[in-house]
Amino acid sequence: MTVKERILATVERANGPVCDDCMVKLAELTARQVSYQVCENLAAEGTIGRGNHRSCIICGKIKITNWSPNAGNATSPKPAKVKKEEPASKSVNGTKPWYWEGNVQAALAAHLLSEGYSIRSVADTESRAPGKDIIAISPEGRELWVSVKGFPESSPNTQARHWFSGAIFDLILYHGENPDVTPALGLPDGFPTYKGLVPRVKWLQESMPFKIYWVEESGRVTVG
Repeated sequence: MTVKERILATVERANGPVCDDCMVKLAELTARQVSYQVCENLAAEGTIGRGNHRSCIICGKIKITNWSPNAGNATSPKPAKVKKEEPASKSVNGTKPWYWEGNVQAALAAHLLSEGYSIRSVADTESRAPGKDIIAISPEGRELWVSVKGFPESSPNTQARHWFSGAIFDLILYHGENPDVTPALGLPDGFPTYKGLVPRVKWLQESMPFKIYWVEESGRVTVG
């Protein structure tokens, strides 16, 4: 595929605004300038939309983004607000720790796009919007419904168990709502509490198959 074709394919699959920085990774470009030049030309032709008043569906930053005129109702995660009393911590978007739910969700959405999935919707985790955290369509046309959890900073072990239980219940509800979809769980990797809980629901995964996506601090995603 040409650069132009890769960018158009990415814009269509994203089903929402994608900034030039995220486009570099998703469309496998050599530099941000490539995205800028090609997207400027595509926008001038009227092939795609391009502007600076929308937040990127992947990183959540409000910047110049590109979108398909046929984009559906996928929503962009809002950039997290920093509270003065919060300690500084390493993060994906500069405002929240990498294991915050919104950052885990954004990294997973980017991974799915890179794997050929189309994004149908992404929930606004900042406002605790109801519904599935991510709905995506696989290259084979199968729907994927994902419940995403971060890792808590207060009473982490106890709260993490509650969050994990809630996510598992989400998957059961997903299966009951539509047994033809693939339910999935998105979790930050590297936390013993979550790693220790997963084997305890192996019986459920065998009777009601679901995927577990582990998101690392680097943004790398593995499937369990």
